[in-house]
Amino acid sequence: MTSDSAHAVVGRVTGVLAVVAHPDDESFGLGAVLSELVAHDARASLICFTHGEASTLHGRPGDLFVIRSEELLAASRALGLSRFELRRYPDGGLDSVPLEELVAHVRRVIGEERPSHLIVFDPGGVTGHPDHRRATEAALAAARASGLPVLAWALPQPVARQLNAELGTAFTGRHPGELDITMRVSRDRQWQAIACHRSQAIDNTVLRRRLDLLGDHEYLRLIHTPTPEGTDTMAYGITVRLPTAFAPTVERVRAALKEQGFGVLTEIDVRATLLEKLGAQIEDYLILGACNPPLAHRALDTDRDIGLLLPCNVVVRADGTDATLVQALDPQVMVQVTGRPELKDVADEAGNRLRAALDTLTVSGT
Repeated sequence: MTSDSAHAVVGRVTGVLAVVAHPDDESFGLGAVLSELVAHDARASLICFTHGEASTLHGRPGDLFVIRSEELLAASRALGLSRFELRRYPDGGLDSVPLEELVAHVRRVIGEERPSHLIVFDPGGVTGHPDHRRATEAALAAARASGLPVLAWALPQPVARQLNAELGTAFTGRHPGELDITMRVSRDRQWQAIACHRSQAIDNTVLRRRLDLLGDHEYLRLIHTPTPEGTDTMAYGITVRLPTAFAPTVERVRAALKEQGFGVLTEIDVRATLLEKLGAQIEDYLILGACNPPLAHRALDTDRDIGLLLPCNVVVRADGTDATLVQALDPQVMVQVTGRPELKDVADEAGNRLRAALDTLTVSGT
């Protein structure tokens, strides 16, 4: 998204509710974006589900359960947040908390604060932490019920790869085609907020290197957009644009899917079908019905009615004369839309395998 478009989106955020898992997520991750929104006169509030007491970092003596709540208060003030709410769920255990319970907290704060948007960590958690993923899952469910758009903070793939290579971390990045907003930010308030989290910030090499690589930019995805009627719109959750021709890209997609255990059960040549039936001409456009048999079996065992929704359609279509777009429906989004949390585990694995397949397309050459 261009900077002009980014400014337009920021201008529409009159109030934002950040939904996070741990004290410091609002500063280390979302701090620059939140302070930028506050600087543009948006009212910003926060709900944090845990006290972060299980952290392996302990830069101050004392009980982390108490220390980190005090640090969150100071950091919230530094960022200019109008309100923060800290719950007492177990750090590292949000997956064990019923989703509807977490959603109820988010919806209550939405009702009290009336934000125009929610902001969360990317659905993959950015760092891979399951608590991050659960907090985002709760926020998305609340947003669907409340008709609010959701912005997700994400890392570009090159930044994630560099961090992982240098520091042995497990960051998950997004392909540039998946990043909707590039925001130029000031980090002044963010650094002030970071300094409030002394127990976690002292000697935090990963944090400092990440901010160094990002420079004065942050990246967001628009992961939920309600229609004017307040109902959900379906969108591809995984997108890769490759500067390669259509035919060889199709073969690369087949190979990448096979590597992740997916077979192609059905194939629809949309271009040929429309030409034959309607005489209509469109670009090369292929739908591959991908299925991972063990995952499909698990999905059916869990839910006989809709389990087979999890096998994913992967779309490959020409995007200009020398580029090809590859897109897949995210199984995790399917679970959220259908309201079947019992399918979450198998959907998570299916989604991770699909992302891994599409990620190899950008790694293996252009």
